[in-house]
Amino acid sequence: MTTRHSGVVTNWHDERGFGFIAPDGGGPDLFLHMREFQGAGQRPHDGMTVTYEPFLNREGQLRALHVVEVGEKWSHAPAAGRIGTQIIGYLAVACFLVIMVLEVEFWGMPAWVFAIYGGVSIISFALYWQDKRAAIAGTWRVPEEQLHLLGLVGGWPGGIVAQNLFRHKTKKERFARYFWFTVALNVLAFVAIGTIIRFDWISQLMGS
Repeated sequence: MTTRHSGVVTNWHDERGFGFIAPDGGGPDLFLHMREFQGAGQRPHDGMTVTYEPFLNREGQLRALHVVEVGEKWSHAPAAGRIGTQIIGYLAVACFLVIMVLEVEFWGMPAWVFAIYGGVSIISFALYWQDKRAAIAGTWRVPEEQLHLLGLVGGWPGGIVAQNLFRHKTKKERFARYFWFTVALNVLAFVAIGTIIRFDWISQLMGS
């Protein structure tokens, strides 16, 4: 069983999602990324006392794994949780693709909607990738509002793929809530438009 160590979080950059841990017993600081923190409903901050598992990566950098605040239980469950979240995200994309095919095939939705969703999703994917690189480098970040707007207008499938592939924005609960809210709005709008086209309500209203 891996020995756990204790230390204090220092130089934490919340927007960039990383910081360091100063070991209680002295020695070099360990790199801490937000994805390795298992705190429930909270985020690391300077001065927080934590326990962790040290790990030396291939580049010779000391990293802290499975980090929790002192007094909290730890486990490897978050890895399984991430897999579950990924499955849910990909299932959402797959189900929406089925809905799109059905609406185009049977409800008269124009086929070019595939091109719109595909194009906006590519842009969304690229911006998530850019934001991930910026977070690592500490340079200008893509505004979250811009990412949400792209999701609202149809780029959310690309956003889901990017989040899972780059492991980006997956730990920010506030961002996730807004993201899935934009997904729900977009899907509802798509179904509503398909329903209007299917039953030709516009022509009926104009005819009346």
